[in-house]
Amino acid sequence: MKHSILLVDDHSILTDGLKMVFKDSTTFDIVASAHSGAYALALLKVKPVELMVTDYSMPDMNGLDLIRQAKSLYPRLKIIVLTMHDEASIIKEVIAAGADGYVLKKCAMEELTQAMESVLTGKSYLSAEAGQKLFQLAKHPESDESLTDREVEVLRLIIKELTNKEIAAQLFISDRTVEVHRKNLMRKIKCTNTVGLIKYAFAHNLV
Repeated sequence: MKHSILLVDDHSILTDGLKMVFKDSTTFDIVASAHSGAYALALLKVKPVELMVTDYSMPDMNGLDLIRQAKSLYPRLKIIVLTMHDEASIIKEVIAAGADGYVLKKCAMEELTQAMESVLTGKSYLSAEAGQKLFQLAKHPESDESLTDREVEVLRLIIKELTNKEIAAQLFISDRTVEVHRKNLMRKIKCTNTVGLIKYAFAHNLV
């Protein structure tokens, strides 16, 4: 009997690609896909699955919120985060929220398959690079709240009063990724608005 899978990612090219990869699989059955967290939760209520593979960044909520809500509704649901984000703080948070696996999008498809097989047998799975990030965090806990090079880049552009769209264009990333970085900056710096980010930047000579 095949294992039922729900894909959650707002990029159709990824969900369609994964459907093609697994269409002849004798192990996995991708029964549905969702392009937002809210739609994913709605699907889970009418079409329960064994495993949800989700991105971290989505239009309506981040993967952390989706994991928490999905696990609250369906504690036995297995969840793998498939994302481009390799920050230790994000990896740590989603694992704490209940994710069973964390795979980076730049990894080979074979690794996602391995991750799916592992979590469905009750094991956890981390991409090697994600595991290394957590190892470094464990050895140097103080680095947990340090800013990444990319976050510093985003912060400097925020100080210049660029919008998320303008920052995204300059750094060749998506608007949504900029928003994720902005939220991480506020969480790490422990502020609630742009003024707090500006104060931090000046205090740490980042401008």
